[in-house]
Order: sequence, then C-alpha cells, then structure tokens
Amino acid sequence: MRSTTGMAKKRLMALAAVLLFVTAAMVVSFQTIDGIPNWKRIYQFFGVADVSREADAYDLSVHFIDVGKADGIYIRCNGKHILIDSGDVEYSGTVTNYLKRQGVEVLDMVVVTHFDRDHIGGMANVLMEFEVKRFLMPELPEELVPDSAAYETMIYALGARRVPAESPDIGDRFSLGGMEIRVLGPQRVYDDMNDNSILLKMTYGEISFLFMGDAEENAEKDLLEQGYDLRSTVLKVGHHGSKTSTSQELLDAVMPQAAVISVGEDRNELPKTQVLDRLSENGAAVFRTDLNGTIVMASNGDMLHIFMEKDEEN
Repeated sequence: MRSTTGMAKKRLMALAAVLLFVTAAMVVSFQTIDGIPNWKRIYQFFGVADVSREADAYDLSVHFIDVGKADGIYIRCNGKHILIDSGDVEYSGTVTNYLKRQGVEVLDMVVVTHFDRDHIGGMANVLMEFEVKRFLMPELPEELVPDSAAYETMIYALGARRVPAESPDIGDRFSLGGMEIRVLGPQRVYDDMNDNSILLKMTYGEISFLFMGDAEENAEKDLLEQGYDLRSTVLKVGHHGSKTSTSQELLDAVMPQAAVISVGEDRNELPKTQVLDRLSENGAAVFRTDLNGTIVMASNGDMLHIFMEKDEEN
C-alpha cells in the first residue's frame, strides 16, 4: 500500500521543480542582451500598467513618484536626467528601481530641497547606485544642520562617491536638455527647515513647473515680494498640502493649470481641505499621489499630457 504522505511530498517536489523552471524561463525571457530586465515586458506579463512608459514619445517628462508623504521627482529632458529629493528611507528602493526602469545610469543633476528625512531618506542609496554629475542642496547655519541618520548617511555617501555639494544662489540658471531651471529661493536663512527649501522654476517651451519643496507662508511671502514671473503650468504644492503653504496670494501669482500633491496616509491627514478648496477655486486640476499613484506629466514644449497609475476622484 502506497503512503499518501510520500505521494504528496513527491507531488510538491514536482510542483516546486516546475515553478522553479518557469521562474527561470521568465527571468531569461525578460532579460536584454546585457542582462538588465526588460521592465516593460514584465509589467505587461503581470497585467500591470507601467505609466512611465507613456512619456517615452515626449521630449520632457516629469515623474512624481509615489513615495507616500514625501517627495521624489524624476525629470527627463532630451536625454538629461534630474532628481529632486528621494523620498524617505523606506522608499529608497522604490526611487532607485524607478530610475533604473527609465534606463538611468547617470544623473546630470540632483537637488535636495531641504534636509527633512522624507526628502533625503533615500538619497544615500541614490548616490551609491548612480553617477551624479551635480549635487545641489541648501546652505544652512550650523544650528540648523540636522544630526539625523538620513542626513549623516547622505553626507557619508557624498564623500564616499566624491561628489561635491553645491549651494545655489538666488537667480542661478541651469540649462539641461533644452529646459531652463532657475533658482528662486530660499530668499534668506529662516529659523524653520521647511522655509529653507530650494525653490525652482523649470521651463521648456511654453510649459513650466514651479517646485515649492516644503516652503511655508514666510518663504512664500518673501518670494512674492521679489516680483518674479511665477506663472507656471504646473505647481508642485508645498509641504504636501499643509495649511501653512499654498496661500491664495501665491496661487494668484502662479495661476497653475494643474497642481500635484505628493502625499500619503499619515497622522496629519494631508492634504488639508482649505488647500484643496483654494486650488479648486483657482481652477487648477489637482493630482495626488495617494489617489493617483505615480503621476507623469509629459510635453514637447507646447501641450501638457498627464498619465496616472490610478484614476481616482479627489
């Protein structure tokens, strides 16, 4: 009489062998000649949309990566690659894997808007995995420099990779891939870390983006007093939709057609209703990473095209 236990074990072993063979075949079939996975085919196989691929046909694409209540923004323009912030440490793999799926090997510019961990937590990993040509971060007085693990590991990685850090001046301009990036802030040294965020306006043809980091009311007021032309197609909403940012005065100056809030579930219940109301009353279409997943905005310099992982109502 045969042992049912023994037969079950044999069936399990056979099933495991089949699964191992299928997995190996999948890995081989999904690899390119140089051994790097063809992510598009993997996504198609499992029926998952890789929204980033929608932007391949355009000169410019700005990717607001879904990294929870944090910022991680990848920009590609005519073969040039930029990263603004890197999310928190638990999303470091999300950011680096996303960049690899875009075929990034060299980052022409990396910008750290400020030193909160939800903006630099994954930066050490970025520095260790990619060549970085230019690294920008704000200059702070000694008493404001954090002693967090996120900051210390970032500084260590900068040294290990021999990447010099620069602190840009207000009005500095950078040209990459045909787009112009202008530094608009911080206008001065503030007592608050968020207000010390580097502020950037990026322009490509008729399309422009205003990146506000985590800037709050004081930084917004000082920015408005400079009389800059802040009108932008897209506003990256400051501080994840906190009520201390995105004043009506700022919206009147920017007049965005679209606004992006990089946010996830947390105890602060962001974005705040009054911010959403102000954006709506200003006529801006609002996109949120907590509802829409990764958001990709693409253009050839005339019209703006928007792609989302999830199409959910705000």
